[in-house]
Amino acid sequence: MNVVRSVRRDGLSILIAVCLVMTGAVPTTAQPVLLDHMDQAVKFLKAASMSDAGESLVLPLPDEGPRADQDQPVQGLVDLAWQEGRLAYRKGSWLEAKRFFEKIVVDYPESPLVPAALAFAAESLLRERDAGGGRTEAIQLYKRLLRDYPASSNATRAAWRLGDLYREQGWLQEAQSYYEQAMAQGRDSFDGDRALLGLAYTFMAMRKWSDAEHAFSTLRKQATHELLAPYAAIGLAHALFRQQRLAEAQVLYELGYRRWSTFFRRDPLAIQRYAVTHAMVHRHRAARELLLLLYNLYPRHEFAPLALLYVADSLSGDSHALLAAFFYAAVPSLYPDSPYGTAATMRLASLYLEQKDRLGHDRLKLAVAAMAHDDSVLEINEATYVAMLREIAAREADNAVGVEALVHLGGYYEKSNDGPRALVLYKEAAQRADSADSPWATQAARRLSALLTPWLEEAINDQNDLLAVSLFHRYGGGAEQLLSSPALLLGVAEAHRRLGFATEAGRLYQQLTKGKDLRLLELALVGLGKSYLDQEDPLAARKVLERYRFQFQGGRYESEVLHLLVTAMRRQGDLEGAVRLCRQWLQHHSQEEGGDRAYMLRQLAEVLGALNRLDESATTYEMAIKQGQGSMDLFIAYAETLSRLNRHEQAIAAYQAALDHQPDRRRREWIHLRTALHWNALKHYDRATVALAEVGETDDPLFNRFVDSLKDTVRTARRLQMAKEGS
Repeated sequence: MNVVRSVRRDGLSILIAVCLVMTGAVPTTAQPVLLDHMDQAVKFLKAASMSDAGESLVLPLPDEGPRADQDQPVQGLVDLAWQEGRLAYRKGSWLEAKRFFEKIVVDYPESPLVPAALAFAAESLLRERDAGGGRTEAIQLYKRLLRDYPASSNATRAAWRLGDLYREQGWLQEAQSYYEQAMAQGRDSFDGDRALLGLAYTFMAMRKWSDAEHAFSTLRKQATHELLAPYAAIGLAHALFRQQRLAEAQVLYELGYRRWSTFFRRDPLAIQRYAVTHAMVHRHRAARELLLLLYNLYPRHEFAPLALLYVADSLSGDSHALLAAFFYAAVPSLYPDSPYGTAATMRLASLYLEQKDRLGHDRLKLAVAAMAHDDSVLEINEATYVAMLREIAAREADNAVGVEALVHLGGYYEKSNDGPRALVLYKEAAQRADSADSPWATQAARRLSALLTPWLEEAINDQNDLLAVSLFHRYGGGAEQLLSSPALLLGVAEAHRRLGFATEAGRLYQQLTKGKDLRLLELALVGLGKSYLDQEDPLAARKVLERYRFQFQGGRYESEVLHLLVTAMRRQGDLEGAVRLCRQWLQHHSQEEGGDRAYMLRQLAEVLGALNRLDESATTYEMAIKQGQGSMDLFIAYAETLSRLNRHEQAIAAYQAALDHQPDRRRREWIHLRTALHWNALKHYDRATVALAEVGETDDPLFNRFVDSLKDTVRTARRLQMAKEGS
């Protein structure tokens, strides 16, 4: 905290210095110190102006007061009470006025003055109790007036006044009901228009912006009383502003500012929103003038410190460093307990560090100003700057000011070429709780993406999956929204899948499936299907792969997806479904030749074998071999099926065809053993002996024992055969 106070004192010194040179201030070549561009400041300004807290009415709606209803002359004591009540009312003696008007209501119930007396009594109650304590009694008086004297000139006014009272208390449905009742009773009159105005503001309180727009627009077209015109115009501007239709709102704010200047200046919400409409189209000078007007008229308004902060930001953005420093220093000085004061202190320190070597002789002016404040030296150095930012980030960890401090700190380390430390700080700022809508969190995410993207791209291009995954989780926090490029996110997902992190890869692929880029969507669906298979979830994989075939018929990855889909169906246990898929595909691609047809034939053969439909399986294997794509594995699988059918000669021929593909030693040993078994079954013991001799000695003891056992069996059978032939 001491660091912050020290810098704040320095800020006041800079304020004095700027005052000394204000008239001679000229633009410098500095860039915006805190915001990379003014869009950040404008977004924050706009977000604050969109707050519902500012939607409450600042100005009371127009009301000319109760009507003195005297259609016929009244004399006697009742007239005396009436005159005394009116006199007290005009003097502001509300309790005395209320006593006279209630006397008329109680003592002279048949008098034609009773409706007006009820209205004046109700208003006297409301005026006497500004805190609202008299609202309940006033509401009862107006309801009595509306019930017992519906034809009086005060009845319609009573209806919209009831609407006002309920709206002020937040009872919006009741307010709407009474406003609509008044509109029904007072069509084409001031009362009807006044009720419509109240209804429009009730819709604003209900957040029904389009309904409010319609009500204000109708009032502007039909109102005949000039008193209502500025309310309708500015209200319509507010409704349009809340619907993000800023250009239309600006026209109406401009009308109010030019035509009803006094009225407009009485509404701080209109001033700030008019300034926002200028800022959104980069008319920063006009926005500054309006925000300074807001500050000068309403220095205690909750928006005033933000208004000064924006003025300072925009001056910095327009390269008026000294003027910016003046306003940055003013915010913590005038609003020491405001979070904007802390933000301004940070920005002032940043501005000073950036400008101190560019100001030349102006540094002397700063030093003189510091001496005027009994400060021997004005020197915000890098060490105190970093300490201040760290202190603020820790102290304001739960709000946007803390996020801003982290962004400043990250920017400092980025300029110091300490990329890893900057990334960590940007990551923390982007992921701070409850800061998703903060412009500073957005700024941090943007800088994080800008710094991280080149590193990730290099790692992915070099196929360094471990580095890519490490960067993504260490600095990106596993947050895919921080990556600006969907193609980069795809590369990160592929790296996860290749390293075996199927669950994380699947999550990233799912994010990509929500995009509109069809090329990336194809790849994402294929990758997601593979990830589900890696997670042993064939049902989910099947759904994804079927979606691909439906959405991308004839797509670039149709062949790969077909293979994966058959695999998913087989793992799912849907063998009959796999048979149907294979046969349908083969039927529709009967003239096709190449790897896909051979693959589908082999898959069909294997599935038929798993279903014990061995004859069909063997026939399908033969068709696959005839495709000219016969491989060693295909011949071995075919031979095994023939073995199960006891077609020994054909099986031996298939094993021999497999040997022609030069298998490795282990497979070769296995093929010779299987061949020996078939020769033994055919009682060709000499050939079985030759096949066993081809097996030789292996490095698998169990395999060797089986071979030795078979050799003994063959020798025994051969001796018996020879003995039988000799006898």
